[in-house]
Amino acid sequence: MTTTPKIRELLGLRAIGARQRRAERKLDFIGIGAQKTGTTTLHQLLDLHPQIEMYRRKELHWFEKDKQFGDDHRPKAGTYDDLHRHFYFDRQITGEITPVYIYWRHAVERIHAYNPDIRIFVLLRSPVKRAYSQWGHYVRKSRRPKFRNLNIGPFQKRVRREIEAMQRNPDYQNVRRSQIGRSLYANQIRRVKALFPPEQLLFVKSEEFFADQLGVTDDVCRFLGVAPLSDFGHPAPVHDNVGVVPPIGIDDWNAAYEHLAADIDAVEQELGWDCSDWRRPPAPKNDDKQNA
Repeated sequence: MTTTPKIRELLGLRAIGARQRRAERKLDFIGIGAQKTGTTTLHQLLDLHPQIEMYRRKELHWFEKDKQFGDDHRPKAGTYDDLHRHFYFDRQITGEITPVYIYWRHAVERIHAYNPDIRIFVLLRSPVKRAYSQWGHYVRKSRRPKFRNLNIGPFQKRVRREIEAMQRNPDYQNVRRSQIGRSLYANQIRRVKALFPPEQLLFVKSEEFFADQLGVTDDVCRFLGVAPLSDFGHPAPVHDNVGVVPPIGIDDWNAAYEHLAADIDAVEQELGWDCSDWRRPPAPKNDDKQNA
């Protein structure tokens, strides 16, 4: 009798031999960014693949924990046991997705110190829309009882405060106040490319993923060295995040774009992409047309 991976986990069968595998193997891949670019959907699709083991909840956040790493980018504990305990290593390849890694200083260096042969993929979305979506994420979060004390404020105000903080401190980084910082892709791309050879890197334009989830997931699978997901089925498109804020308007778009325009040019140079769609402002709303 054969059992599916989920049933095997319920039966406790996946734990058989896991201790030895954790000592012998390493993660084969990590998706390192960016936030609000479709990584949750990609995680869900890769988790359906019978040859891939994903971290069960997405976003392990292991390599960004500054206090547990030394100056050599290796764990102060001397081992990676705390990382490996989250995985069974019972499939062809094992990995996870934590979108903050590409943004968080030294996270990529720590990944390289862990496994210089690891494969890395990155999703990149229109930086203006990514910034606005991040703001919307925290607006949505602040409406939950648990986070009702979060003071999010208007999008333009948050952008202005972040820019002021970045001007005061060139090394500024903040998980929540990073609408612009996380959208400045070029230096993040350069840091990754400086550590890993081209054959271990895959950069994906999120707009292409949004248009063809299964097709792009198949491309990611091929990059990771496993069969395309479509060989095992054709799952329906995933639409995980439901917005609670209106689509971005021209004023909010302009407030972010002025800080991101030059970086879009740099991304095109780094990746050879055509990012003209990232420069396209939103269409005016009906009431804006009437008042024009």
